[in-house]
Amino acid sequence: MSESCGICTPCRAGNFIIQRKLERLQNGLANEADLKELKSWGTIMKNTSRCGLGKTATNSLIYAMDKFHDYFMQRLDKEYNGLNLKFDMEAATEEYEKYKI
Repeated sequence: MSESCGICTPCRAGNFIIQRKLERLQNGLANEADLKELKSWGTIMKNTSRCGLGKTATNSLIYAMDKFHDYFMQRLDKEYNGLNLKFDMEAATEEYEKYKI
């Protein structure tokens, strides 16, 4: 994403969107639609980008998704409800609780 020159929209926007989708996947918040969108954006970038970066940036990701489909399916939120299940309320309020009277 940081290597994009920003001239063509498919590469500039596509890399940003792909990064966000991968963060969702990493945090266990992605669903099957996110995987389909990753592939879709990869195809869009490959077909419409001006340079080699945009045309090849998603090749390894798409190949990995095809080759290791089971791994990606295990990373999905099976009961997708759109909530951030990784948020730790106790850790977030710990500092506040120290000063509570």
